[in-house]
Amino acid sequence: MQLLEVELTNWGPFFGTHLIPLSVSPAAPVVLFRGENMRGKTSILRSIVWCLYGEIRAQDGRTPIDVSRLVNIDALLTGETPFGVRLRMSHNGQELELQRSAFADENRPGRVVVSRPSTTLIPKDGHPFPEGTIPETISGILSQEISEFFLFDGEMLNRFEERLREEKSASQGFVKSQVERALGLPFLREFAGDLEAIQTELNASMEVALRKNKRHETLSRDYRTKAEDLEVTERDLGQLKTLDEKLVGEIADFETQLAGVDEIKELYYERAGLEREIATGDDTITDYKNALAETAESSWWLPLAARLGSEIVQTDSELDAALRGYDERIKLEYKRDQLGRQLGDGLCPTCGQPVATHDEDALKAELADLNHQLASAPTLNFDELRQRSSRLKRYANGTAVVARIYEQEQDLRREQLRNDKRLQKVRQISERLSGNRLDIASLEQNLMTRKATRVRSRATLTDLETKRARLKQELQGLATKMSDQPEVNEDERRLQRVVSEAMEVVEDSFAGFRSAMREQVQEATSQLFLQLTTEKEYSGVKINDDYLLSVVDDQGRSLSMISAGANQILTTAFIGALAECSVEEAPMVMDTPFGRLDVGHRSAILEWVSAFDSQVILFVQSGEYDAERDAHLLAGKIGRQYSIERLSPTRSEVIPA
Repeated sequence: MQLLEVELTNWGPFFGTHLIPLSVSPAAPVVLFRGENMRGKTSILRSIVWCLYGEIRAQDGRTPIDVSRLVNIDALLTGETPFGVRLRMSHNGQELELQRSAFADENRPGRVVVSRPSTTLIPKDGHPFPEGTIPETISGILSQEISEFFLFDGEMLNRFEERLREEKSASQGFVKSQVERALGLPFLREFAGDLEAIQTELNASMEVALRKNKRHETLSRDYRTKAEDLEVTERDLGQLKTLDEKLVGEIADFETQLAGVDEIKELYYERAGLEREIATGDDTITDYKNALAETAESSWWLPLAARLGSEIVQTDSELDAALRGYDERIKLEYKRDQLGRQLGDGLCPTCGQPVATHDEDALKAELADLNHQLASAPTLNFDELRQRSSRLKRYANGTAVVARIYEQEQDLRREQLRNDKRLQKVRQISERLSGNRLDIASLEQNLMTRKATRVRSRATLTDLETKRARLKQELQGLATKMSDQPEVNEDERRLQRVVSEAMEVVEDSFAGFRSAMREQVQEATSQLFLQLTTEKEYSGVKINDDYLLSVVDDQGRSLSMISAGANQILTTAFIGALAECSVEEAPMVMDTPFGRLDVGHRSAILEWVSAFDSQVILFVQSGEYDAERDAHLLAGKIGRQYSIERLSPTRSEVIPA
């Protein structure tokens, strides 16, 4: 299929009618739309999707968007206005024109009513298709289930990337389902389901026939028991799958909400961190205040510190003087005692000679002088002085206490100042966040809870699927035994065998085809990944038997962790491989696919696009594509180039470049 032209009428920011030719040649298959954000690139992609399938979805890939939101605002001001999309395309050598349109009217501010919807599909030089057959016809050209491999935007890339990075079992299931979608295997599954329904009905009929014969009571009872067990297992599986779908939706919703507040997330967590620091600061301030209070309580004497200091100095001085006087008295008493013994026994205590050899009168005079000095020496109370000194010593550290109080007061003031600054910053952040009502912490907690619940439910789901397969096999064996009994109707017996053989053929074909195509998708993904990646230590991509997708290093080892850039390239390669291996062919339409890639990876993708010989439509903004830098990478493959220019906040225009 190739898109030849799209015509927009009052669609998105495109007021009035805008005809955009899209036809290209194999030599130059690229249609390039260049425009900044909010100009209308995504509106054009959505116009193609809506025209094909009659519905569009939000960036989460699930939530339907009411088409009334895509009607041009200025057009609505004129009253009831026509809007719609006309798409001309070619498929298998036939040219077709698909048009989907309606009328819109804003019956009150903010409420748009859509009426008289119409869909037509007309082949060139042919008769229109009946309207009821149009969805089936379009599905035969490009089924909606496969279309997102060909018509996708950067958000779809992000969704795939997130799913590929999920917990192992969830990621495996996602890869398997996408491979089967691309290869058209759901049809085989539906066919197998139809055969199972026929077989179940036949088996039940045979069991009823055998139940009437007591010889087969055990066989009949075993069959009923297994059938009831299978029914319970199928019911549990259905409930778990419903839960899984619900969890997938809730996880996507939480991720969408969180993605919508990325710009304030940093502020939210900065505020939370500041609030924790404020709480810690308040505790520190309280500690400082308590320490000051304790110091004040134990230092009540500080106002008398100067006077007490003088008392301490005076007491110490008196005690020192008393000690010196005491030492002097001891010396005088010793000398007096020596002179007294000398005069009393007539011998000199020093030399042992008779005292007569000395001047006895001089000694007596000296003794009298010593007695006089001792008699006139003051009497001192050492105990009183020591007690007074001891009492005063506890107040001797007044200067140190004052210094410590000063330091504590400084610490208190500094912490109060820091907390004041934190509070001011919190108030500023709160003002910036005042319009946001999301509790990011709760969202993230809910997201983690849902993901953990899904991991557990997926494990249970796997166990139940294994049990179901075993029960089906056992029931098949019992059904074969029942069909061999003579009481069974011959026509039912033959039909049961035919259905069993058909189921076996389908299952073998399904398994073999899926295995072969898994390897084909693996090879295509690996080659494209190596072509796109700038990190040359990788040797390829592997999708193992359990559908675990992983990058392989140059030693053949599967890597559990790769860079963010490599993750996005892996996602792009996987989607590109699914499109390449798909049972259907369609243009590759990509809206802002390079948003988070570095220049090297963007260049690699553009070089990959330049190798296409089928139609490629790229919507890019200046941050992704620069003509002077990147045009040569498309190697002359640009068949058409447009610029989307903004005329006003509600109007844009597509201009050939």
